[in-house]
Amino acid sequence: NARVLDLLLEDLKERSQKEVWVVRRSDGYYRETLEHRYKRLWTIWREGQAKVTAKGTLETGEDVEKRLITQKDKTLKLKYMRRTKVLHHIIELKKDESDEDLPTWEWLQRLIKTLGDDGMSSAESDVENNVETVLRVKNMPWRREVERELNIIDHQRVFDDEIF
Repeated sequence: NARVLDLLLEDLKERSQKEVWVVRRSDGYYRETLEHRYKRLWTIWREGQAKVTAKGTLETGEDVEKRLITQKDKTLKLKYMRRTKVLHHIIELKKDESDEDLPTWEWLQRLIKTLGDDGMSSAESDVENNVETVLRVKNMPWRREVERELNIIDHQRVFDDEIF
């Protein structure tokens, strides 16, 4: 694995010189970025592998797909619940303080409730060639327009960590 990362780092450095990148980073920065991406890809690959079932047999491709979709659904539901909880707390605080931005937070709450847990991600799963599960990002103009607002909600929980 270290050799693969060394080769990728060399390729990246050559590409940055050949394409005359305006912003250059240290080898350490690139190596850390490559390691992070490699670990993430390995995790995704590992999750997509067939597991042994309770009956002692190996999952079929269809079983793997169902498991991955179920995991994704749970993640979306948790994200939805977290965002609604954050908004509920913020709105209660804003009501107590009679803040002028209360209508904005109430609008965000209505937006999240309208989107529901299925609206918490812009990715959709699909099976191609009856073999592997593929996650594709949907390019939905309305979704890009609310991404900033969804990030505000997510970051608010971090900023006000003593509340949550």
